[in-house]
Amino acid sequence: MENNLDYRLNYRANRAIEARYCQRYGKLTRVIALVGAILLSLLGIVLLLAGMAIGWPVLMLAGWSLVPYLWLRSRLRDMPASKQPRNIGDILSLEVLGLLPQDPNPRTIIEALAGSGGAKFLANRLGIPIQQVVQLTPADPGLTESVWRESINIWSHLPERTSTIPSVVVVAAIIRLNPDCTDILNNLRIDASDVYRGVEWLEHWEMQARRSSDLKLTGGIARDWSFGYIPTLEHFGTNLSLKYSEGRRSMAGNLMRNRLLVDDMIKYLSSNARRNVALIGPLGVGKSTVVEALADILMDSKSGASSDVKFNQVFMLDASAIISAANARGEIEQLIGRLLSEAYRAKNIILFLDNAELFMSDGTGSVDLSNLLQPAIEGGGLKLIMAMEEQRFLQIAQAKPALTSALNRIEITPTDDNDTIRVLEDRIIPLEYGSTTLFTYQALTEAYRLSNRYIHDVAQPRASVQLLESAAQRASGGVVNPSVVAQTIEQTLGIKVGGNLQSGDAQAEKDKLLHLEELIHQRMINQTKAVSAVASALRRARAGVRNENRPIGTFLFLGPTGVGKTELAKSLAAVYFSGEDHLVRIDLNEYVRAEDVARLIADGATDPMSLSAQVQKDPFSVVLLDEIEKAHPNVLTTLLQVLDEGVLRDINNRPISFRDTILIATSNAGADKIRQYIEAGYQLEQFSEQIQNELISSGQFKPEFLNRFDEIAVFRPLTKPELLQVIDLILVGINKNLANQKVAVAVDDQAKLALVEAGYDPRLGARPMRRVVQRTVENIVAEKILTGELVPGSGIRLSLADIQASLAKDG
Repeated sequence: MENNLDYRLNYRANRAIEARYCQRYGKLTRVIALVGAILLSLLGIVLLLAGMAIGWPVLMLAGWSLVPYLWLRSRLRDMPASKQPRNIGDILSLEVLGLLPQDPNPRTIIEALAGSGGAKFLANRLGIPIQQVVQLTPADPGLTESVWRESINIWSHLPERTSTIPSVVVVAAIIRLNPDCTDILNNLRIDASDVYRGVEWLEHWEMQARRSSDLKLTGGIARDWSFGYIPTLEHFGTNLSLKYSEGRRSMAGNLMRNRLLVDDMIKYLSSNARRNVALIGPLGVGKSTVVEALADILMDSKSGASSDVKFNQVFMLDASAIISAANARGEIEQLIGRLLSEAYRAKNIILFLDNAELFMSDGTGSVDLSNLLQPAIEGGGLKLIMAMEEQRFLQIAQAKPALTSALNRIEITPTDDNDTIRVLEDRIIPLEYGSTTLFTYQALTEAYRLSNRYIHDVAQPRASVQLLESAAQRASGGVVNPSVVAQTIEQTLGIKVGGNLQSGDAQAEKDKLLHLEELIHQRMINQTKAVSAVASALRRARAGVRNENRPIGTFLFLGPTGVGKTELAKSLAAVYFSGEDHLVRIDLNEYVRAEDVARLIADGATDPMSLSAQVQKDPFSVVLLDEIEKAHPNVLTTLLQVLDEGVLRDINNRPISFRDTILIATSNAGADKIRQYIEAGYQLEQFSEQIQNELISSGQFKPEFLNRFDEIAVFRPLTKPELLQVIDLILVGINKNLANQKVAVAVDDQAKLALVEAGYDPRLGARPMRRVVQRTVENIVAEKILTGELVPGSGIRLSLADIQASLAKDG
């Protein structure tokens, strides 16, 4: 076509003149013709009722006045392309051809089409500022041919397309060809391929609308009569084939995955042997959608389906609905027997049994009817499709190998990003219908990205569909954009999405991230390197510049007891993760046997305190693995997959994501060596690497394990001046607890020094300090409250003598 086409628009061609007339005056002419026909009809009827024969010619005139109305209605809907196109105008749509000026160039083309339906679609769905595109488009007539060539290229590659090139294709061609539009697309987080997807989306919707009003060749009335009498099927079944007859064909048939699956299904259902299919896949993978695609193709007179199944209608039966409709096992068996019998007698019905695993085993909400189903499965006389959840099918296969071996098994895997977005483009139609909600294209791509990352109990495409349904309830100003989708994930799962700093609270969170070290140091003293490392990891995560296939950060803290290793984890949870209840703490000194691995990854239903169960419940958290050097080597091996991939598989082989956690492991290994280096006057930087080497050479840790951590931080013992600061932090905590009673306590500097001397232990660090403060300060305050010396609104300052007396009293 392109080689023989004249790309200079023939402005005076009959088709172009007709298009301009229809575009400018078509709607007005239609209204005038319709109103005229109605008035003439009423006049003719009145004249006839009055006994005047002239009423008949008036009615005939009314009928003739409908001719221009019907002609214009047809032309405005679709002006077909010329059968032998020689000029670019022969294949442009009425809308495009009617709006184009004489001798168009790229600038005048986009100016003319700026108000077209296609331009508005790209503006609303992709956010493309069309007027800005107009300003950036050159007015060089020499580039006009390239616009038409790119338009033909886009149009010819569309899986579904109208008979002429629509406005959305031409606008997209100009955007894709203009290098100055690249920055616009980058700011919208899309590229030229996304613009093409937008065109594909609109053309699919346009074809949907046209199909709904077109006459379908679907087998005719003889097809329906050939069913015979099927009252039970009509009552309990849903005829999926009717959707095609009504023009409601989904994008499901266009998905590459589904086309291949449908071909396999037709092959099995057309065979002379066992005419059954078992669709096996995880929950939400789209098993029902694949069957809907099959129903569409079988009803399409132009499809290449085998005559054995062509125009066969697919009836879907929901196993759970059938079980709930019967009161006893015998009733269920009778009901299933009637359904199978009616489908068998009809000959041109394919029975689709959804949730078929409910008929394969006894249990709550299920009943074992395998003895009834097996003859139908093996016989081949009944065309049968069964959809089953993956894990349940494997369990049934172990218990009933003869039954499952008779099934033609087809595995269904989750849809990829392209296929999922196609599904979403269809599914938002009912979400938008009757409401003011509008979904942007970027919201669809974000729904796939985030659901694929954070939702693991439901497969694609349902995970994305459910996320968009939830996002629709949170639409800001009626528009669902990527920020709304991210906020939906954050509010639903209690996590923070990397890169989503566009909400109303964004500035406050940015300030917190930028000053995270200061906030943490309000709760703990020193250990600057470790604090900086975890703060930097969080900033990278929230800015969206980290590896999203691993945890936010993985750290190994080495050092003596009481130097702040655990306190840093608690401080991080309190400061940024909304409280210490977001700290998942596992004491690995309780996992010293090989069999303890099972406890670590236990199902939450049996052990809610297992590591896997706690993180599944709270995926945005700080995970603290205390005393990791005491864990059994098998436990450490199990943890390697968390450090590597950010995923831990539980006892049921379900993946539990750790990708939104900060993982901190602590160890006292090498504590004596650290103390010796410090006492000898060395700085941390001078011996940190040496400590790590000694841990490897001593066999306490394997090098491949240590190498998995993002950073290994060595904590040094606290000095006495630093312990004075610890005293201040402890006193802040005491006063916070006393705030409800409206009392306060202060301690003199000399008294603080006495507390440090009493609580200092080089081996235990700051840990004894809390016990000393409890035995002195807290005891004194408690006694004075009970004796009435300390009343609401008052305070107390403890002196050195008070502390010494309390220490002496305590012994």
